[in-house]
Amino acid sequence: MIPFDYHNAQTVKEAAALIDHRSVQAIAGGTTLIDLMKLNVLTPASLVHVRDALPSGVSSDEQTLHIGAATTMAELADAEKGGRAFPVIRQSLILAASPQIRNMATIGGNLLQRTRSPYYRHPDMPIDGHAITNHGEDVDTAMLAVLGNSGRLVGMYPGDFAISAVAFDAQLELSNGETNRRVNAREFYQVPQQKEFQYSTKLKPNEVITGVIFPVSASLKNSYYFKIRDRSSYAFALASAAVGLDIQNGIIRRANVGIGGLGSIPWHSSAAEQALTGQAPTDDVFRAAAQAALASAQPPAGLEYKVTLAQRTLERALQTLRDDGPLDDDALWAMQHGRSDTQPTQRGA
Repeated sequence: MIPFDYHNAQTVKEAAALIDHRSVQAIAGGTTLIDLMKLNVLTPASLVHVRDALPSGVSSDEQTLHIGAATTMAELADAEKGGRAFPVIRQSLILAASPQIRNMATIGGNLLQRTRSPYYRHPDMPIDGHAITNHGEDVDTAMLAVLGNSGRLVGMYPGDFAISAVAFDAQLELSNGETNRRVNAREFYQVPQQKEFQYSTKLKPNEVITGVIFPVSASLKNSYYFKIRDRSSYAFALASAAVGLDIQNGIIRRANVGIGGLGSIPWHSSAAEQALTGQAPTDDVFRAAAQAALASAQPPAGLEYKVTLAQRTLERALQTLRDDGPLDDDALWAMQHGRSDTQPTQRGA
């Protein structure tokens, strides 16, 4: 880690006047940024502490859920009008990280996680994209994208909460201290272009995320986040699914689908939603939706298995939500601590 200057901003305007997200970066919880600085992957000359400048807290009414950007993952997950009212949000936060990280990491920072692919996480790795067949046998491909990669080697977006944000059509509030604007989460993340090997965003150099707004819906209340990992707890997703279903009179009136662990950006699947909406919630319909969700996948060599894994993950999430509803807390904590195989019959084990 190289030396850096440190500033403690008290207002968004003060922070925005300093940061450029390159040589001067914003820090709140620091759970991702400090790791990257220790690796010398990021070498900002200055850090601006923004946590005191950003709004925090969670509120909701019949139409919207509002989350301040300085709210920690733990605060949102435990909020009666936040995570406890909307299962997919609570589950995606708790399954994402250890209690220590959830107590430090803020929602604004969580949404801006960098890829965990070694093509980005190591300063000696190449800085541009490569042809899809151009990687050696010793390269860890598990964190490469199979969706939104344009047939190249690009990093996978590693987070969980953002999968829920795009699945349920959340908006991000952005501000430079003078001008405020909202951007749909589905449009905020931009798939890598040309020689880029990780996503870009619509965040301007002098802007910060100040809040997140979810529209409240029946499917957000009846929702589920299912995550497959290579170890039982505290690991990034190999595949995950954020799903919500509004089922009335045996017909899916509304569906929300996001896919994690595979996309270069938090992946919203409108194709899966279209395949589900207006249909009966049968296994065949779920299978067709899962196939539609992965139809555009372009897996790098060695990652073909992830397409099948993601399809099965999405099917399983939809089946569990249909048959058992959202996870209760006993089952959620059992899944997080590796004490359950997440079979519906073992909930609460």
